[in-house]
Amino acid sequence: MSNKVVLKADNLHKHYPVSQGLGKAKAYVKALNGVSFELEAGKTLAVVGESGCGKSTLARQLTLIESPTHGELFINDEGTTGYSRKALKELRTEIQMVFQNPYGSLNPRHTIGYQLTEPLDIHTKLSKEEKRDKINEMMRHVGLRPEHAGRYPHMFSGGQRQRIALARAMMLNPKIVVADEPTSALDVSIQAQVLNLFMDLQDEYRTAYVFISHNLSVVRHVADDVMVMYLGQAVEHGPKEAIYNAPKHPYTIALLAAAPTVNGHKNDLTLQGELPSPLNPPSGCALHKRCPYAKQQCSEVEPQLREWDGRLVACLRLEEIYG
Repeated sequence: MSNKVVLKADNLHKHYPVSQGLGKAKAYVKALNGVSFELEAGKTLAVVGESGCGKSTLARQLTLIESPTHGELFINDEGTTGYSRKALKELRTEIQMVFQNPYGSLNPRHTIGYQLTEPLDIHTKLSKEEKRDKINEMMRHVGLRPEHAGRYPHMFSGGQRQRIALARAMMLNPKIVVADEPTSALDVSIQAQVLNLFMDLQDEYRTAYVFISHNLSVVRHVADDVMVMYLGQAVEHGPKEAIYNAPKHPYTIALLAAAPTVNGHKNDLTLQGELPSPLNPPSGCALHKRCPYAKQQCSEVEPQLREWDGRLVACLRLEEIYG
């Protein structure tokens, strides 16, 4: 029996208008260009790709910080398009975010206790005693002492601050937490502790995670499924072990090849050139100018995700490459 789907993205697009000067037509940066997925309760979807592929833009869509240009986002089967400000405020209690930088995501002017109380003040009608009990409980959950609630952020280490940021995200018992590079600003020795804390809280609360990262070793540690993004689109999406053990899309193969310690061997596939601009993406397959397998068809036809060997892959030449 499968878990309940708590988050569903249906063909999400986000295009930002860019002025090109007086008398010139308005252009658009296509930061997201048709991303779809489903996420079940208690599961982790990792989103990986180069800088500029649209990972952080996707995070802002999922947490309702921005609205998509096209497409629809469903949280607990409820669509989010056209919601009133009040209704969105209520819906935001279901999905919270942990940001990349624990030094910038906490307000230096307020105590930790104040910052943990704030979500409860806004979204609940708990008494002062109930709020205090909940804060103390959550502090213990993340490995901090309740008496430290009166301290300020500068009095904590980076790892402790990220634990506090996670505690703040969990205060309302959200169904979904979006974590945008949550360990990249931490020392390697601290990263494993924070990742284990994420997983412990997931086991206890059955929270679904969208875990955004460029660190493939971290992703392999925490993910159930992996979605590989390139230039605003998903190019491969499936179970973690299938993608790590036998990647099929040329971009996924090259991405794993750049981190040989992840799968234990070095792959020879490398991509030529740089990531194209989302302001002027290539025609057809967005990877065709960098891909060693590309043919004329790849520059003319845009590939769609399709079932292949236990995952979804967006490549026109799978039959020729793999037989």
